[in-house]
Amino acid sequence: MKRILLGTLIVVLAGMVGTYIIVRPLVAPAAQTIAAEAALATDDLVLLAAVNVRQLVFLERWFLGTPVIRAAEAQPPHPPAERSLLEHLAAARVDARRDIEHVLYGLYPASERGVRHAVVIVGQFDAAAIERYLAGELGGVARPVGGRTAYELRRVNPDRCDDVTTWMITVDPRWMLISDPAGHDALVPRLSHLESADQAKLAWWRPLAHADVFSVGMWRPRDADKSVSGPLLKTSARAMLAQATGVEHVYLGLGAKTVPPSGRLRLIVDAADGAPIRQKVNEWQRALQQSRGSLARTAPSVAALLDSVSVKADANRQTVEFTVDRTLASNLERVVNEMISFVFAGLGGRREPASRPAQQAERVDTDATAFVPVVQPSTLGAYDSAATFAEDVDRVEGPFGVRLGAMRLPSAQDSGLELDVEAFAGAIPNITAGGERAQISVDSVTSVTGQELLRVEPCGRQRNAVPTTFTASGSQRLRATKAVRLLPGADPRTLGTISGHVDVRLPARVETVQAARPAAGATLTAHGASVTLTKIDGGELQYQITGARDRVLDVRALNAAGRPLATDMKLSSDFFLGDGRAVHAQYAGVIDRVEAVFAVDEQALRWPFKLTDLSMAGKPSAGRFRDTTPDFRPYGVQALRRDVRQPNPFELSLDRAQTFFTTRLEFTLRAPTLPNLEHAFTVGRLAVSRIELKDGTVLTPTSTPWETAIRFGAPAKNGVLTRPLYVQADGKLAPDSIKAVAGTLTMQFPRKLRMLHLDELVPGAHGEVGDLTITVAARGRRSLTLRASAEGDRVVYVKLTDADDQPIMSFTPNVTEAPDGAWRFELSPQGPAAHADVLIAADVERKQYPFRLELK
Repeated sequence: MKRILLGTLIVVLAGMVGTYIIVRPLVAPAAQTIAAEAALATDDLVLLAAVNVRQLVFLERWFLGTPVIRAAEAQPPHPPAERSLLEHLAAARVDARRDIEHVLYGLYPASERGVRHAVVIVGQFDAAAIERYLAGELGGVARPVGGRTAYELRRVNPDRCDDVTTWMITVDPRWMLISDPAGHDALVPRLSHLESADQAKLAWWRPLAHADVFSVGMWRPRDADKSVSGPLLKTSARAMLAQATGVEHVYLGLGAKTVPPSGRLRLIVDAADGAPIRQKVNEWQRALQQSRGSLARTAPSVAALLDSVSVKADANRQTVEFTVDRTLASNLERVVNEMISFVFAGLGGRREPASRPAQQAERVDTDATAFVPVVQPSTLGAYDSAATFAEDVDRVEGPFGVRLGAMRLPSAQDSGLELDVEAFAGAIPNITAGGERAQISVDSVTSVTGQELLRVEPCGRQRNAVPTTFTASGSQRLRATKAVRLLPGADPRTLGTISGHVDVRLPARVETVQAARPAAGATLTAHGASVTLTKIDGGELQYQITGARDRVLDVRALNAAGRPLATDMKLSSDFFLGDGRAVHAQYAGVIDRVEAVFAVDEQALRWPFKLTDLSMAGKPSAGRFRDTTPDFRPYGVQALRRDVRQPNPFELSLDRAQTFFTTRLEFTLRAPTLPNLEHAFTVGRLAVSRIELKDGTVLTPTSTPWETAIRFGAPAKNGVLTRPLYVQADGKLAPDSIKAVAGTLTMQFPRKLRMLHLDELVPGAHGEVGDLTITVAARGRRSLTLRASAEGDRVVYVKLTDADDQPIMSFTPNVTEAPDGAWRFELSPQGPAAHADVLIAADVERKQYPFRLELK
C-alpha cells in the first residue's frame, strides 16, 4: 500500500512539475518581450496592448487541435494589397505558430500627420528573407536608420477612403518594428540597445498583462482625446474622459486556463483617490444584488448568469471580472430553454422543462443537398418565376432572374440616387447554401440619353465595383442584392438601362470520400484539402478543415443506412492564427459514417444581364386588395365632449417595468371607438415626466424625453380600441424599486383636413402643405417610404392608388421619428402604387390628461 501511495504521489508531483515546465514559459514572457515593453513605454505612451502568441498557440492546440497543414496544401496567396498581417508574414516565410512569441502595440498622442502607433513582433526571424520580401514583393523603399536598414511602405485601404498609411519597418533576428514614420527613428535605438525598463512606469502593467493572453492597458486616460485625429473620435474620447476623472490606469485583459476549461475577462481601474472607487464599487455591488434578487423571482436562470460577474475594490483599484466556464454555459442553456418556453407559451403552446436524453432520437435530413458527380453547364435550366416560392423578375439569364428591387434618396451627401439590384436562382447543382461561388456585379447605369450615371468609387467597403455574394434563401434557393450609388443629381425619371453580370464558379465534377465507423484521427483528403476527424461520440462530431478549404463543399454524418442525419447544432471557428477551421457538430442520431464532398473541377461561368424596365411594377396580378378604410372627418374636443360625457374617456394602465440596458415602462391604452382613431397614423403622445422610487428619490428625463407616439391600427373589440405602449427611461432601475410613474397623455383631434396629392412616386418627388413638406424617400416593388420634414404627427393617413386610380390596400405602416424632427412612414402597398393622397391635419386641437400610476 505504501508503495502504491508513493508511486501515486510521484506521478502527481511529476505531472505538476511537467505542467509548470510546459505552461510557465507560455505565460511568462521572454527577456526580449520585456525589453520591447520598455522600448514602447516612452514618456508619452497612451495605450499598450499585448498578445501572448505562445500561450495563444497552446490554447488553440488544447481547444481546437493543431491544424494539419502541409506546404503543398496551402491556399493560393492573395494579391499583396489584399493580404492581412498574417498573410504578409506567411509570404515572408514566417511561421506564426513557430516563430512568433509576443506581439505588442503602442499608441501615442496624434501628430499633425495623424495617428501615431507602433507594433513590435517578438520572436525568431530570418531577417534577410523578410527584407527581401519588403523590398521585392511589397516595393518598400530602403532608408538607413541608426546603422540599420528600414523600409518605407505606403498602404491604401480599399475599404476606407480616408485610410492611407505610411509605415516604416525594421527587422532584427529577434524582433520586427512596424511604426509610423514620426516615431520610428526614436524607437529603433530603444529596441536595439535593450535598455532597462522603467519599473515605476511598468510596475502596474506587468503583473496583469503577463498573466493574460490578451492585454490592453491605458496609461493616460486624460490624454485619450489626443491619441485620435478624427473629430468624431475626439468627441467620443472626451465623453469617456468626463466619466474617468481621477483615473490613472485602465486595464482590460482576457485570460484562460485549460483545466478546468475557463476564461476570464477583467476590467481594472486605478485611481489616485480610492474613496470614489470604493463608493462606485459599492454602488455596482448593490445594483448586482438588487438585479439578482429581482430576477431570481421572475427569471431565475438569467439571475444565475450574474454569478459569473464579480465586482471588488482593493485600495485604489477597482476590478470587474467576468468568468466564462461550464457553469456559465449551463446557465446560458437554461436561459435559452426559458426563452423558448416563453415563446411557446405566447403562441398558446406548452413546452416541458428541458431534459437532455443520452442520445437524440434519429432524424434524417430530408433537405440535404444531392450532389451531382458531373454537371454540364449547358444542362442548367433557366430561372422559372412560376415555380413555388419563386420571385417575379424582369430579366432571365440562364438560371438567374434579375430585377430592380428598390431606389431611394442618397444616404451620403456626395452621392446620388441609390439602387438595389436583386437576383434570384433556384437550386443549382453543387452550389450549396449560397456559398461564395455565385456573385452579382453591376457594371453600368445609364440614362435614356446614354449618359453614364454610375458613381466611380475607388474605395469603400460596399463600393460599386465590389460584387455581392448570393446567400441561401430556403429550399436551396439563392438570392442576392447589390446596392449601387449614382452620380449626384441623377434623375430617377430618366434612368434607362442597368447592366451587370452574374459570376458562378460551378463545381463541374465532385468527389465524395467516406469513412465508415471512423475513429478520431481519420482523415478524408482530396485535391489539396483535408478533413481530419478529431472526435466522434454517438451523435457528436468534431473535425478540422485545412489546406484548400474552398474545395470542401460539405461534410456530413450518415446513419447505418447511409442517409444524412439532421443537424441539431453546428459551430465553427477559424484557428486563432489562421490556416484552417475547426467544426463542432451535434447530429440527431448515432453517426455510422462521415462523408466529405470535394470539388474536383471548377468552371467559371458568367451571365451578363441588361435591365430596361425600371418601373418596378412587376407582372399584373389577377386580384388585388382594395383599401376600404372609411373616410376621415374633422373632429374636435367639443365634439368629443358631446359624444362622450365623461372627463377622461381614455383609460391608461401601467402594466410592468423591465430592465435591460435601460428601463422599459409598459402601458396599455384603451379608448372608445371615436372617429379617426382606429386608422389614423398618429392620434396622440404618451410622455413620462417623473419616476418616483420607493426610497423617495424622484427621477426626471435628462437629455432625451421619455415619450412615444400613439396609434391604434387595429379594429376595436367590444367597442373598445386597445393599444400596448412602452417608454424607454434613462438608467437601469430595479422594477421593485419603482413606486409610481407620472406624466401626460396627450390626444389630438383634427379640426381641419387637407389633402396633398403626389402624382408620381419616385424618390425626390414632394409636395407641400403650409410649412410641412412630404417627400418620397424610397420606392420598392412592395414598399414606399414617405418623409415628413417636421410635425409628422399631422400626417393622418396615406391613401395609395394604382395607375387606374383604384385604391390599394397597405399594411400598418412603420412610423419612426428622427432626432432632427423628421418623420418616416414606411408603407407596404399590396400592388403597384402609382399615386398617393396624403391626408394632413391643417388645424390640430390637443387635449392633455395628466396621470400618476402606481406600479403594482
